[in-house]
Amino acid sequence: MVDGQQRLNTLRDFHNNTFELVAKETVSYMSPNCDDYAGKDFAHLPHVYQQAFMKYNIVIINLRDLKDMRYEVFRRINQGGVPLSGQDIRLAYHGRESPSVFFIRLVGVYDKDREAAGAFLKTARRDFGVEYPWDDEDAYHTWHDMWSGKDIARGQAASEMFLWSLVTAQHDEMDDILNNEDALSKLKIRFNRGIDDVLDIYCAQVQWQDNNNVTAPALMSFEKMRDAYFPHFQAFTYCLWQNGPRLNIQKHRTAATVIGAAYREGISPEKITKKHKWGEVVEFIRHASDLDGFCKKKYHVDWPVSKGRWDGHTGYHVQMDAACRIIKKIVP
Repeated sequence: MVDGQQRLNTLRDFHNNTFELVAKETVSYMSPNCDDYAGKDFAHLPHVYQQAFMKYNIVIINLRDLKDMRYEVFRRINQGGVPLSGQDIRLAYHGRESPSVFFIRLVGVYDKDREAAGAFLKTARRDFGVEYPWDDEDAYHTWHDMWSGKDIARGQAASEMFLWSLVTAQHDEMDDILNNEDALSKLKIRFNRGIDDVLDIYCAQVQWQDNNNVTAPALMSFEKMRDAYFPHFQAFTYCLWQNGPRLNIQKHRTAATVIGAAYREGISPEKITKKHKWGEVVEFIRHASDLDGFCKKKYHVDWPVSKGRWDGHTGYHVQMDAACRIIKKIVP
C-alpha cells in the first residue's frame, strides 16, 4: 500500500472494538449528537451509526505494475508531500506494457538532464526501444523554457498538454468510443461525462490497442503517434511560443486544442508561413475564452466555455470542433 495504511488500520481496529472514541469531557465535539458516539467503541454505537460506518465508501486506486514509477509515487506521497495528479495516476495505471502511454509521458519530459528524467529515458529505451522525442534542439529549449520553474508544471501538466492535443486531433473518434457501451465494457472503465474520464479512456484505449494487435485501431497507433503526430506537435509548439505575442503557459490546454485541431484539418506549421498569421493564431489562443465573445465577433463561431464536461452544447467536444472551424478560417 502506497498511502493510507494508517487510516485503514484505524478503521479496522475501531470496527474490532480495539479502542473507544474520545470522551466528550476530553475534547469539545462540534456535533450536538456527540452523546450518541463519544466515549464508545464500535459495539456500543447505535445501530444506525454502525450501519453508516459499514456502508461508507472508500475510494481505492489500484496502481498495477508501476515498475520505475513505484519509487516516484512513494516519494511523492510520503516524502515530498506532493499529491499525485490525475495525469500522474492515469500514466502509471495505463502505462504498463503500453508504448503509446509511455510515449505520452516521455513527451512531457521538459528537462532531460534531471536525474529522474535520465532514469526514465533509460527505461523507455530498454523496455520499448523509444528515444527521447524532442530531437529539434530549438524546439526542445522552447519546451524546456515553457515549463521549467513553473508551479503549473507539477503533476505531469506537460504530458497532459500532449494528451489533450491527441484527444482534440481525434475528438470525433473519441466520441464514438465514449458512446459505445461495448467499447467501454471492453476497457473496463466508466464514463461519467467528465473530461478527466475522457483522458483516462484515451489512455485505456491506446493501451488496449498496443496489447491486442489491432489491425484497424479506433485511435492512432503508437507508430503514427511517434512518427507522424509528434513531429507536428513539436514544430507547432515551437512556432506558437516563438511567434506573435508571448503565450502564458496557463493557456497550454487551449494551445493543445489548436495544435490538435490543426493536425485534424491538415494544417501543418509550414502552411502558416507569414508571421502575422502566427500572431493571429496566438491571439486566438489568448482570447478564445474572453467573456465578450471574442470568437463570435471575429470568426462568427461560438467558443463554449466548458466546465469539465465532455458533451452538451458547452462541452469540450463542441469546443474542439469549434477550434477546427476557427483554425480553418485563420489558415484557409
